[in-house]
Amino acid sequence: MNSNKFFSFSRFYLLLRNDILLNYKKYLLTVSGAFILGFFVIYSNMPKYVQKDELHWIFGSQRYFQAFIMCLIGLGAFIGSSFSELSNKVKTTNYLLLPASTLEKYLIKFLIHVLAGTILFLIIFWIDAHLARYVTINNMKATHNEVLSYAEKEKFIEVFNYSMFLIKNTRLTITYWSWFEGFAIVFGLFSVGMYFFNVKIFFKKLGLIKTAISLIAVLYSGIVVMMLLSQLFYPETKVFEISSNMDYRLPNGYLNIEVWMYLSAYFVSLFLIPLGYYKLKEKQL
Repeated sequence: MNSNKFFSFSRFYLLLRNDILLNYKKYLLTVSGAFILGFFVIYSNMPKYVQKDELHWIFGSQRYFQAFIMCLIGLGAFIGSSFSELSNKVKTTNYLLLPASTLEKYLIKFLIHVLAGTILFLIIFWIDAHLARYVTINNMKATHNEVLSYAEKEKFIEVFNYSMFLIKNTRLTITYWSWFEGFAIVFGLFSVGMYFFNVKIFFKKLGLIKTAISLIAVLYSGIVVMMLLSQLFYPETKVFEISSNMDYRLPNGYLNIEVWMYLSAYFVSLFLIPLGYYKLKEKQL
């Protein structure tokens, strides 16, 4: 078997260089837009008016995480635009005729849109979080015409760092995600990203919209299956309701539904990556 047919560093470099030269303006605009949008999302959620010595509403880990999830929508849109060359017949033909293997074409898009896009997203979010905090604190006002020092204002907005996302709950006592839960969340987000990454390979037009609709359809299908199982094993359950007996706690302390969701998060991406590759290979053939 001639491995050069599947991957060549020289072809890979030339294909990467070609993609950057053709799309660098679009990438620069995307990065600029991400800076502006990320700042707006974080800044708009930070408190502008506070009450002195009332620290019950602190912008901390939970609210940073909410803003992070909102910003992930933008990253998902960027990842979903990976194979924009497959949007019409002319562009598709030109793209498929590029002198590179299917593996190289797939890896190039993964490198730029998933790997580089995620790294830049994390950097941009970190910068925006600190910038939004600085601007908010400098413009923060207290109710009842109270005067707040800069040090007092800082108490209402915590300094952002990614270690905050290790916190699961802050009620009563601080609890942290276990390694099993943490990796499940990461792999779950990665699976959603890979779902959007392969969108253009399957849908030529309105790819992102069709992907969002299909993702919602998958979630609702899971709910329908749960309702059918409830009716099958627990006939006393009302129609369109899920039996509470479907949930039970395992010896490890997790609910069976939680374990199913965590395992799905771990293994779905292992199915999506080869599926997207072979679908692109099918177009190449």
